[in-house]
Amino acid sequence: MRYLWRPRHSRDDDSPAINWIGIALGAAIILGLGALVFAVFRTDDDSPATPVTLPTLSVAVPGDYPSAPVSLLPSPAPSPSFPPVVVRTAQPPSPAAKSKAAPPVWEEKVIASTSTLTTGQSWSTNRLSLTVTAGGNLVLTDQGRTVWQTGTTTGVKLVMQNDGHLVLYDAANAGVFSSHTENNPGAVLILRADGNMVIALNGRTLFQTRTGD
Repeated sequence: MRYLWRPRHSRDDDSPAINWIGIALGAAIILGLGALVFAVFRTDDDSPATPVTLPTLSVAVPGDYPSAPVSLLPSPAPSPSFPPVVVRTAQPPSPAAKSKAAPPVWEEKVIASTSTLTTGQSWSTNRLSLTVTAGGNLVLTDQGRTVWQTGTTTGVKLVMQNDGHLVLYDAANAGVFSSHTENNPGAVLILRADGNMVIALNGRTLFQTRTGD
């Protein structure tokens, strides 16, 4: 208790003067230690604890010293700062991007003599198909779309003959369609990659459907 009082040589002759600042600081320290011990014991308890709010202690010191508030609570720790989370989702390709895709590679098919189609059969590539229909018609389709036909109703057999002549016959073996390319032995029928069907001999076109790009 020696530090709570003025030194002996500073006392008045009549009565001792109390060191109020020392008393206030000592009281604040004692209260703070008590609060700390209480908080430690409450932390060890497993039961839910009711938060304890300690008031701010204001110590009034007589004399020329102003009163100063003394907080018994620790300063709040700064909250952690986390970087923002950015979520990116994949977007489906736009129609414009799809339109820029590489075009398909179309095939070409050469039909030499003597080759024959009957009802329901076809000569085809990955683009064109030449078919003798059940209705007796000879039809050329481009990716499933009809682009050329003979318009016949009785055809049952198509023959690419060895004289370069393409003929559609009916059941009585009479011709109902002809390419009029006879007398050209060695000519071939070509389903071209550009969508056209031609009969050619040594690079010279004898017949075509004019259905190309």
